[in-house]
Amino acid sequence: MTLEEVLESFHEKLLSQYKQTALTKAFERISDRYRKESGFFLQTEEERWAYLFTRLPATFGVAQKVFEELKQRCPNLNPQSLLDVGAGPGTGMWAAASVFEESLQSCTLFEKDQHFATMGKQLAEHSSFPAVQKAEWKSVDMTRPLEIEPHDLTILSYSIGEIKESFYKPLLETLWNSTGKALVIIEPGTPSGYHRMMKIRDILLQLGGFLWAPCPHHQKCPILEGDWCHFSARVSRTSLHRKLKSADLGYEDEKFCYLIFGKEPCAAYQSRIIRHPMKHSGFVEVVLCQKEGIKKTIFSKRDKEKYKDIKKMNWGDVIS
Repeated sequence: MTLEEVLESFHEKLLSQYKQTALTKAFERISDRYRKESGFFLQTEEERWAYLFTRLPATFGVAQKVFEELKQRCPNLNPQSLLDVGAGPGTGMWAAASVFEESLQSCTLFEKDQHFATMGKQLAEHSSFPAVQKAEWKSVDMTRPLEIEPHDLTILSYSIGEIKESFYKPLLETLWNSTGKALVIIEPGTPSGYHRMMKIRDILLQLGGFLWAPCPHHQKCPILEGDWCHFSARVSRTSLHRKLKSADLGYEDEKFCYLIFGKEPCAAYQSRIIRHPMKHSGFVEVVLCQKEGIKKTIFSKRDKEKYKDIKKMNWGDVIS
């Protein structure tokens, strides 16, 4: 089963154990801490299940979108092994398996919260992906020295922001040294998430990493102070997800920041759209990040083929 199908199968079982009102209140507590950025640690079993049904679909959708870009940019990557650090219920693993199903053979997950790991194992039992079913879970504290076996692909999804900045460099050095092909980091699309990414970006560039995305260059980020670079993914909501959020729509837009670093150079591209394109009658206005900096560009019908292509593009797309 896919992750969405697995979550739906847990729906009735969950409501037989907890009242929906209790889960709704748990979700509200999580959301309040998330907005205030006062620590995103889950404190009760109800909060863990509420997170599973309200946050996991969004974080899965983001990770899946990032992995799809990785596959598109490097079609010969074909990772066989994955390390998911700060794995929670295994969200990054599920996303990687959905994108790299043909090549992915093994997954290792580091998760300090054993309650979360237990929930992740319960979900994994119902997966149709062999790599997810036989995944190896380890109780690991990211702030302590780590001994890690080599893995082709490593992901830290919504996890590095939970530790102090002083731990970033030793953790990233260890992970980078054990990564064979690519390292993916995802954080919330907030100003603080962006600033964390800029510190991480500097560290990985110093370690000799090749920045594959989202930046079209290795130079200092040209975003002006007071602004921040982030992107958006439209993700589906399960039926219980909608109930707990009192939401009518079957989808939501999750804002995120991300970095993809590779061990080898990847095909370069000219620019990336970093805002929603403004589409007018006869012309499209886009804000681009380029090697030369941030540039606002207008493409009109006079641009012919390029105008046709730009009209189909969205926030986050690459212009070769």
